Amino acid sequence: MQIHPVTSEAVEAKTRKRKGRRVEGVFQKGGKNPGVWWIRWSCNYGHRHEEPIGPKSVAQAEIEKRRVAVRTEDYCLTREREAKRKAKPTLFRDAATKYLVWAQRERPRSYTYREKALKHLQAAFGGKPLAEITQADVETYQARRRDEAAAGGTVNRERAVLSHLFSKANAWGLVKGNPVIGSERQKEADERPRPLTPDEEARLFAVLPRGRRAWSHWRELATLALHTGLRLGELRHQAWRDIDLPGASLTVTRPKSGKAETIPLNATARAVLASLERRGPLVFPDLPKKASDLFIEYAKNAGLRDVTFHCLRDTFISRLAPHVSTPTLMALARHRDYRTTRRYVRLNEAHLQAAVERLAEAGKWEKEAVQVATLVATNGEGDE
Repeated sequence: MQIHPVTSEAVEAKTRKRKGRRVEGVFQKGGKNPGVWWIRWSCNYGHRHEEPIGPKSVAQAEIEKRRVAVRTEDYCLTREREAKRKAKPTLFRDAATKYLVWAQRERPRSYTYREKALKHLQAAFGGKPLAEITQADVETYQARRRDEAAAGGTVNRERAVLSHLFSKANAWGLVKGNPVIGSERQKEADERPRPLTPDEEARLFAVLPRGRRAWSHWRELATLALHTGLRLGELRHQAWRDIDLPGASLTVTRPKSGKAETIPLNATARAVLASLERRGPLVFPDLPKKASDLFIEYAKNAGLRDVTFHCLRDTFISRLAPHVSTPTLMALARHRDYRTTRRYVRLNEAHLQAAVERLAEAGKWEKEAVQVATLVATNGEGDE
């Protein structure tokens, strides 16, 4: 029997063949890291696990280790991660910090709103492990906030932020479940709009500053709000590129709804925009950061204690209400829900009375028309 000597070339060829074989459960995914190999395997608890590993050779070795661990140690990746999470629980304050980083990157328009809500939530839950917060804790928090005279709408918004934080924490693997689910929303008052009267408008404009000592475009800003209904945040981000003065229209650069919205511009709004100097892409490039708080102070200087910048939008909508149909009012106010528009329709009920009076007038004329028609018909029969 002839024995062939084993050469180094034969060993290398055999090694290459072994390395090149397809190992079940080792695969690649398309995306940002095409060079990363994954492994897929099942445990005794019926879980199907997937893990990114790295180079193909490492992935092939790692999946064999996982399969041995399943047989000899009853290994489960999910249970291992759960054990690590319990060993070092995530505190609410840490989850809140991670949530705000996410919000600043993914939801910049609502970041300030979320940050404000979390100030109260962190005061209550900051040092508590996320997994230990219960539905009873959430309800206790809501009751305490109401005892502190927080409005029902305010408490509900904080509740919504808390619920979304738990949803994201679930997605991040920091916690399981959401204690907000099942808790009751607070009853919200039917908040009525607060439009300005002509006298209040005059008093306000008399104290709005202009000149070098303060931001000089308060009057232009307020006038645009009164004649377009734009919110302060929308005015802050409004770009010149979205304004068509010859066409008398404005497309809201960053609308609250997130959807495309175009509004007509009246003569006053066009005149204000035409008077402004273009100093960059934004209409109001240097609007103060705390413009809302500053406006409230100016309103107080005018003797108006309950007026905010949003009252200018209330004024725009309520002044339109007596003169247009409800669908038109909804369109100009850019409301998505009729119930919001209805608050402004209720505000001035004089035009509702006028509407039903017109119906009575129409009925009166119809009645007279019937009488005339009957008389004509009767006379015609007599002539025949």
